[in-house]
Amino acid sequence: MKITICTCSSRTFISSEAVAKVAASAHQAGIDVELVSDLCELCQNKADAVHAIAATTIVACHPRAVKGIMAYAGEDSIDSLNLRSMSADEVLKALGLEPAEVSHAATEVWKPQMAKMPCRLGDDAWYPAIDKDLCAECGKCLEFCPFGVYEMVDDRIRVVRPHSCKNNCPACARTCPAGAIVFPKYERSPINGGEQQQEQAIKLDTKEIFAKTLRERLEQRKGILRN
Repeated sequence: MKITICTCSSRTFISSEAVAKVAASAHQAGIDVELVSDLCELCQNKADAVHAIAATTIVACHPRAVKGIMAYAGEDSIDSLNLRSMSADEVLKALGLEPAEVSHAATEVWKPQMAKMPCRLGDDAWYPAIDKDLCAECGKCLEFCPFGVYEMVDDRIRVVRPHSCKNNCPACARTCPAGAIVFPKYERSPINGGEQQQEQAIKLDTKEIFAKTLRERLEQRKGILRN
């Protein structure tokens, strides 16, 4: 058995202490453990490593988010556990292990590896995943997005340009009448794929948001041309 733990190194959603405890306990039980800094980035780039990760038990964030990004990378059959909302002990129990105290030395072994992982908040992988169990293929997201992130392919909405998405902007998720758009790195549910309703009702002026984001993108392009 092997587990892959996403540390989400550019964000603080997943506790490094919890990662270290799960990794140390699983390793102590004879389970092969691999840490990755950003599963979203690997899936965004459709890295070769994603296929191997799909064959492991993935310990990361909300299952709906993990399912969405792995599907984008071409992996539709996965097994994942939610270290974003579950405790380390709960994850260990789900792995079939009895939670037990692990030595300080055993957990400390994993921390230097995590410390070396890149932290690129504001410049890390940020893009939507589509929950196809909910998506009605209405095209609202395609109509709204000014950056060409979505396209209609064979009558189905697809994320085709994830790198074009504006970091930390979940506006298109709020335009989706089915709640099918997930941003794994958003702080609140249900937009981040979590089940709990944390988002407050927001009056969304889509025209104003569209205009604002388009202006920002044009300013970015002008800056690139000037440089």
